[in-house]
This record gives sequence, C-alpha cells and structure tokens, in this order.
Amino acid sequence: MAKKLNSKPTLFFILVSFMLLCAFLPVFAPLPSFNSHPHRRSHRNTVERKFEIANDRFWKDGEPFQIIGGDLHYFRVHPEYWEDRLLKAKALGLNTIQTYVPWNLHEPAPGKLVFEGFANIEAFLNLCHKLGLLVMIRPGPYVCTG
Repeated sequence: MAKKLNSKPTLFFILVSFMLLCAFLPVFAPLPSFNSHPHRRSHRNTVERKFEIANDRFWKDGEPFQIIGGDLHYFRVHPEYWEDRLLKAKALGLNTIQTYVPWNLHEPAPGKLVFEGFANIEAFLNLCHKLGLLVMIRPGPYVCTG
C-alpha cells in the first residue's frame, strides 16, 4: 500500500517561498533615472506656467501640488558635493530645496560682489533646475542658524 503524502509541509514551503519572493522582488526593481527629465520645459517653448492657492491646496500648472521640501544651504556645502546632496534629497522624495542667501557672503564689502565658489548661487540654482527640483529662496542679511 502506498504511503499518503502529507500536504501541510508542501503548502507551508510554497507559502514561505511566495512571501520571500514578494519581500525581495522590489530589490530588483529599476531605480529612477536622474539623468533624463522629460518634464523639463525649455524657456524657448514657452508653456503657460502657473502656481496658485485655491480650495485649500497648492496648484502647479493646473495640477494639485504638495511641497515636500528640505533645507540645503549651498554656501555650507562644497560645490563639488552639491549634485550628490541634491540627488540624495530627491531620492528621499523631496521636490523642493530651501536655502538662505546670506548677503554678507555675496557682498563682503560695499560694492564688492562675490558669486563664485561657495557663493555661486547661479550654478546651484541651475543644478536644482537640471535635477527637477524647485527652490524656495530666503534672501536677506539675516540667516537663522539656531
């Protein structure tokens, strides 16, 4: 007489295998590419851009929009690390970078303007734009460091 197989261990093995597959499958998902930005618009091909507050929410270009931002002060990070830090911020889900513009850095003496190296805000803003990040600028002589 043939021995009857017990289906409980086989069912358990299939269930555990399925759970492990579901747990590790996202590891093999492709990562988002930060090199191509199809949503980027050229200033030459002007499309009406709009930002408004209506019905208790933000609207950007006619779509509901939520600002998910964090601070990255360009003058406190070496310029060669800006892209790395911005990509890390974007990977965390941020869509907006906030930064102070310390005017005493850009005009250390009356009439002497500095916009290179750590003070190259134009390069920082262009990099944010290239990466698809919005920027909220806080200009002024006062920088809250506390």
